[in-house]
Amino acid sequence: MLNSYPQILVIYNELEIAHNQQEQQECLHSVTQSELNDVRVLNKQGDFVDLQGTTCPALSGEQLAQLVTTYLLNEGQCCLGKIKTLNTTQAFDLLGL
Repeated sequence: MLNSYPQILVIYNELEIAHNQQEQQECLHSVTQSELNDVRVLNKQGDFVDLQGTTCPALSGEQLAQLVTTYLLNEGQCCLGKIKTLNTTQAFDLLGL
């Protein structure tokens, strides 16, 4: 489900959000060709895939929580310290997707 939006992209161990293909391309603009293989895409169905659409290892609930809370802190959110683990639905809900 690579073309299912919105998507959470994990790039350089940071989280980016794409609502459509154009936003996905903008997120990937500065990624080097050799590092494109390391990009993971998470869709609302809970599928983790690479940019070729091949299933790849999922992040743990703890890893996903860390990425989401770091993203939200960078966006100015606070009071996120109690979040230790997240599933896909919770991550998308917290991000307002």
